[in-house]
Formats: sequence, structure tokens, C-alpha cells
Amino acid sequence: MSRKALEQSVRSAPALPGVYRFLDHGGKILYIGKARDLGRRLRGHLSSEGDARHRILLDRAEAIEWTVTGSEVEALILEAELVRLHKPPLNVMLKSSNRYPWIEVTCDEEYPRLVITRNPDRSRDIPRFGPYPDARNLRSLVDFLLDAYPLRKCSTATPEGRSRPCLMGQLGRCPAPCTGRAPDSYRDGVESILRILRGDWEWANSRLRELMETSSAETRFEDAARWRDLLARLGSFGWPAPETLGDRISRDVAVVRENWGLITQVRGGRFTGVLRMPFTSRWKLAAPAECISILLRTYYTDTEDVPREILLEEPLPDSDALEELLSGRRGSKVRLRVPGRGPLRDLVEVASRDLGQFLTGLEWKRPGRRRERAEAAMEALADLLGLREKPEWIVGLDASTIQGSWPVAALVSFREGFPDRSGYRRFSMDASIGRNDPAMIGSAVSRFASHLEEEMPDIFLVDGGLTQLRAALDAAGGRLPGTRFVALAKREEVLLDGAGEREIRLPLDSPPLLLLRSIRDEAHRFVLHYHRMRRSRIEIRSELDDVPGIGPALRAQLLRRFGSVERVRSATPEEICQVPGIGRKRALMILEHLSTSTDGAEQD
Repeated sequence: MSRKALEQSVRSAPALPGVYRFLDHGGKILYIGKARDLGRRLRGHLSSEGDARHRILLDRAEAIEWTVTGSEVEALILEAELVRLHKPPLNVMLKSSNRYPWIEVTCDEEYPRLVITRNPDRSRDIPRFGPYPDARNLRSLVDFLLDAYPLRKCSTATPEGRSRPCLMGQLGRCPAPCTGRAPDSYRDGVESILRILRGDWEWANSRLRELMETSSAETRFEDAARWRDLLARLGSFGWPAPETLGDRISRDVAVVRENWGLITQVRGGRFTGVLRMPFTSRWKLAAPAECISILLRTYYTDTEDVPREILLEEPLPDSDALEELLSGRRGSKVRLRVPGRGPLRDLVEVASRDLGQFLTGLEWKRPGRRRERAEAAMEALADLLGLREKPEWIVGLDASTIQGSWPVAALVSFREGFPDRSGYRRFSMDASIGRNDPAMIGSAVSRFASHLEEEMPDIFLVDGGLTQLRAALDAAGGRLPGTRFVALAKREEVLLDGAGEREIRLPLDSPPLLLLRSIRDEAHRFVLHYHRMRRSRIEIRSELDDVPGIGPALRAQLLRRFGSVERVRSATPEEICQVPGIGRKRALMILEHLSTSTDGAEQD
């Protein structure tokens, strides 16, 4: 259809709010949009060439359809649903991902539960919170909530009738509704959990303090100590927001850059989370204001945690409709603000810098132009360390152990800034140095250097601090004269140069530091893989393994009944005979063998 034909078709579009759709020659939806005034918006589409995406739309469009809604907010909701359903190629959307977990409160059950899931069931109309980028912090939060307000943990929708509570119920960690004796406060606990998850951390703080003081006044000191500990745990979540904010209201900061959006959460005067979400490939053709609008609509449509205030970098054309939509989700007024200066503007700037640093690190891992970035990083690294030429061969070393068990080390090799898998090496360590990280580093360096022939690495990177760096230098001795040793620890991200033991502090997004961090992280990944592999190969043995006629099944039954080999040794033959499959003769043989092994150990 020609441009004139499209203009002719939109003349009948009403001056009412609604959703419109551009279709191609096959009837496939190209783009879905919303408008406060359909006629004006569609005429604006056809009267201007616009950006690259708009030109593509006009070139491919053959028909226009629209649906009238009762308000602009209804148009906003309908547009989001249609975009999610049809996934038009010219609409900008957030990528769907199951990598972040959610919290669901199963309020559609008689006795609701708290559930962590990466695949939320959106067919159920239940409170849902998330996604949470830090799974460890999420589980700590859930543990805190269930310690403060215990809920049932069984997975059945309806608890089955039991004559006695389960183990969690006997420990006081479950109200045991399955026994028919659930307290009347069960629903109150659910409401308290929902209130905290919706961001009312100030109420949670005052409520726990009130319970602590009441218990103390009534001389219930154990209860008071419990509430005190819970109050301290509540204050441990997140990290403090700047005191210059001057308030403790719940607010989010939303920014976009390139193909990513970021939301920073502030609750009760503390930063409680940072969430990064990617857009689909059409992000390049959309204005930042449109991306921000889509970020807010998509994220807050799924979660119940809607703050009182959302800070933005720039104003949005549909801010009024978004405020009305989000206020309906929250149940109270939500305000979108674009701060011009002051502490609120500082929050926006911090969020923008955080997203910028994240994208810089992400850019380093992308395949496009990686060789040019690697060349620049190696040249900058040569300047920093005073090398005559850029380092063509860099190796990275890390060690791993669990309380001295299964000690290992691993070395990775990078040539011209890229992994050289043929140069990867693994080192098993003697148990005598399993608790000595510098000794393991020194042993690995010595063994690596002893197998080199002519070529030597330009840079030897050690994961650790000054102690590990000195251990590597001592172990190398004079066998690696042309190699510069450096160390990089995870916490400070400060580069230590072995020549003079000087500290070099670099910006987190600087190319040389990004290169060294990627090598350090690869060494860490490789050594952990080797450590897990060794651990899985080694069977946990006991003295029962050497008893003739005792296989895995009987061994497991003995340990299950008595709890340890020592208790089996001190048992009587009659007690051992109570284990199915063991008669008196075999019981005497077991006791004789365990007694012999003890005597042998004492003689040694």
C-alpha cells in the first residue's frame, strides 16, 4: 500500500486513546504502539520520516489497524500484552530470561508458602517478587523471613492430616498446619512477609524493635534475644545509601544505555539490589525514552515490589499514564522524577556509571573487535610495567583447597590476549601443604619452570596478594629471568608488580586491568573445575570398607543405625545383630576386625 493509501486509511481514526498495529503485506504485525489520541498519533507517523526504524516501518507497512480503549492506562496495558503475545520485529522488548530467581507467595492456598523459583507460574494470580540478581542474598532474605514469621515448607498445595508434626514442626520452624493446630497468627505472618517484600523495610525495623522491647519488658529474654538477632540481620541486607538523601522512602533508579537497562533499588535507607536486563536486537533503533518506558512497564508489571518513587535520567512522554499504571499496581501514589541536582541526581549518576562499567566489561567479552582491544591492552600493560615489548605470552596461576583437602593448582596460558588451551596445566599438591596457599603457589611455579625449555612467559600472573607474589618469586629463583611476576587480588583489584613490589591502581574499566582480570578469572574457573573433578573421584572411606563380607548396603545400614564407626566398635554383638542381614557370626567378625584395627593404630 502506498503512503497516500495509508494516509487515507487513518483519516477515520478516532481522537480517542487506544492501541494501533502496522501490518505487512502478509498480515504479519510489524509494530504495536499506543496513543492518547489515535488519529493524531497515526497522522504523525505518516507525516514524518523519523529515525531509521520509522523509515523501515513505513517502507514495509501495508495496513494499519487500531483498537479503542477506555483510557491511556488501558492502552498501556493492552499494548504490553499484545507485544508480549505477537513479538513484533520493530518493537523494542526486554529479553525474557530465567537466569534470575523469583519469590512467589502462594496466597491461593489455604496455608500459603514462600517459594523460590526461576520459572514463575504466571497463570496463578499470586504475589510475585523479583527477579533477584543475587541468589545468595535472596536465600538469606528468605531464611530471615521464615525465621521471623515461620510458614509451612511442605510442597503440597493442601497439607495432609498428620497425628504429629514433621521434624521442622518439632523444631519450631514450621507452624505444622498439617496437624490442624496452626496458630491464628499464620495469616498475620503472611501479611507481614508481604509487607516486607513490597519494600516497607522501615515498618519491619520498627516492628522487630517493638517486639524486642515488649519481650524484654515482660522478662521473656530468650524471645527478646531472638528479635534482637533478627533486627541485626535485617540491617545486614544491602549496603547503606548516602545520608544526604535525608529520608528512608522506597525508591528505584532506572537508567538505560546501549542494549541494557538497570534498576537500582533503595529501601529503608539502604541499597538492596541492582538488576540489569538486556533489550532485544531492535534497541539500536529506539530512543532512550522509549527504552526506559518499556523497562518500567515490563519490570513492574511482573513484580509486586513497586516503590513510591522512581528516578529517571530524562522525562518520558507517557509519564502520566505510567504513574497511573504503577500507582494501581502499588495501591498508592507512585511518582516518576527527573532530578536536576542534589543527592537524588547523584543517585542517577551513580547508577549510570555502574551500568557503563558493566557494559565496558561486557564489551571486552564480545567477539567483535576483540583483537584490537587485546592489542591496546597489551601495549598499555607494557607501558605500565616498563617492558620493552608488549607481552605476547601471559600465564595465570591459582590454587584451590577446602580446609586442606584435595589441594590443587592450575595454570592458564594466554597468547596475544587470547586463551591458548594447549598451554593449560594442572598440578595436584601434597596434603602436607594443603592449608598453605603460598606453598602451593610456590610448588606450582617451581614445577612449571622446571619443564620449560627455551621460551618463557612474558608475564606470570598470580591470583592473590603480596604473600603469594613473594612465594612465586622465591620459587622461580633464576629460572625465569625474562618473566615479570605480578599479582592481582579479587577484593581490591590492585595490581602488584614483582619488580619493587609496587602497587598499581587502575580504573576498573581500563583495558590492561580488564585483560588481567579475564586471565585471573579464567585461572580461577579452571582450578575450580579441576578441584571438583578430583573431589568427585575420591571415595570417602571408613574402617568398615575393609571388613570382609561387608558391602556398601550393609555398611550404609550400620552407619545409619549407629551413626559412626566408633559407636559400632563399642556396640555389643546383640545390638549389631539387630541390623537386617547381620547374624551373630558376622557381628563377631565385625567387632574383631574393628578391635584389631584399633590395636594396630595404638602400636603405630
